[in-house]
Amino acid sequence: MSTDDGSETGEVDDTDLSEVGVGDGREKHLHVVTASGKEIDHDEVFVRHTEAEYLVCADPDFPPSETTRYRKANIDRVKITQHHSNCFITTAAAGEGPTLDSLRGFRADVMRPTRSGRTFLRVYEAISPPIAATLDRHPEAASTRLVRRLVERCGALADRRRTARGAARRAALSVALIGLYVVGVALAAFAHGWLRGREAVDPLN
Repeated sequence: MSTDDGSETGEVDDTDLSEVGVGDGREKHLHVVTASGKEIDHDEVFVRHTEAEYLVCADPDFPPSETTRYRKANIDRVKITQHHSNCFITTAAAGEGPTLDSLRGFRADVMRPTRSGRTFLRVYEAISPPIAATLDRHPEAASTRLVRRLVERCGALADRRRTARGAARRAALSVALIGLYVVGVALAAFAHGWLRGREAVDPLN
């Protein structure tokens, strides 16, 4: 296993590896800039994140001996590129990164296994591309920033649900997150309509 500076860590502490992190099981390109200014690229890798680290590996099972771990405290910035994402609004509002991974994990674990969840996701994937395109054109608009804050709140709630103890607690957080998810899509649709209206009045805006 390697650390964020590329050095070998030697023996792996089982406690250190108990937090496996959240990921979506899709290959990505990762560009990392450490606090010391070192730039590192990983292509065609899988990424998970915990509260304190990014885990990077070419193997989706993340065997400890092949996994590179980047401590978030030692990173200046990180850019994760994922093509063919179906999380259109999340990507447009918050970009690639932990929030997107958290919500993808929630979708895979909670929404896709149920018929109602799959129906909602089909509707979302049908209506969201033009909404996301509008938000992406106006990243600093007040309405886009509001959507971004709500998306980030959803990501934080997904992380709380993932680490919650007890089935009842996780179920309650799942219901709350689904409700917030619906509100977020509705707000994004409103922002899309508002911004498109502004574009029609002032094409240069």
